[in-house]
Amino acid sequence: MQPARVLTPLIRAFRWHRRWFAAILAVLAVSAGLNAVSARASGAVAVVVTSRAVPAGTTLTADQLTLAWLPADTIPTGALTTAEAAVGAEAVISLPPRTVIIPGLLLGDRPQVAAGKVALPIRFSDASLAEVLRVGSRLDVLGPAPGGSGFTVIAGDVRVIALPAAQATSPLGGGGSPLVVVEVDQSQAVAISAAASGSGLSFALR
Repeated sequence: MQPARVLTPLIRAFRWHRRWFAAILAVLAVSAGLNAVSARASGAVAVVVTSRAVPAGTTLTADQLTLAWLPADTIPTGALTTAEAAVGAEAVISLPPRTVIIPGLLLGDRPQVAAGKVALPIRFSDASLAEVLRVGSRLDVLGPAPGGSGFTVIAGDVRVIALPAAQATSPLGGGGSPLVVVEVDQSQAVAISAAASGSGLSFALR
C-alpha cells in the first residue's frame, strides 16, 4: 500500500475534526498548568531528580535528569533546582531513578588522580570516624582479618582525594556513613571492594 493512500484519509480526518483536536489539546494544557499551580500552592518545591538509573562514574547529561515537585519537608538540604547545575558532573555512586540530586552525589571537578591509580568511593563502618578525615589525609584501610578475628591492613598508605557530603537517595532523605573517595591502585581497589562486602571497613591515620 502506498504511503499517500494511508496518509490522505488521516489528513482529511484531521481537517474535518481540527476543532475537536484543538479542544483536546487545550484541555490537556490547562490540566498540566493546574497541576503545576496545585503543586506550588501545596508547598511543593521543584527539584532535580534522575529520570532513569545512572551508573556510578557516569557524566550526567540533560536527558538523565528531570524536575519533580516534592513536599518541602521531604527534600534533602542542598537539593539542586536546575538541571544545568548537575549536567557535566560525575555521579559518585549509582543513582536509582527518581534520586534527588544534591552536591554530595556529584564530583563536579574530578579529583586529580596519579598515573596508574583510580578514584574509589568507600564507606567506613563507623560514621563518626570519617569526620576526622580531610582531603589529603593518608591512611591504612582496615578490613576483617582472615578467620574473622580482628582487623588487618587491606590497603596501606592511600590518600583521601574527596569527601562528598552525606548522600540522600530518595525524596524521604537518607544517610549512613559518609562517602570517602580514596586514590588506590587496581589491586587495592579490588581488595577494598571485597572487604567492604563483608563486615565493613575501618582505617588508621598515618
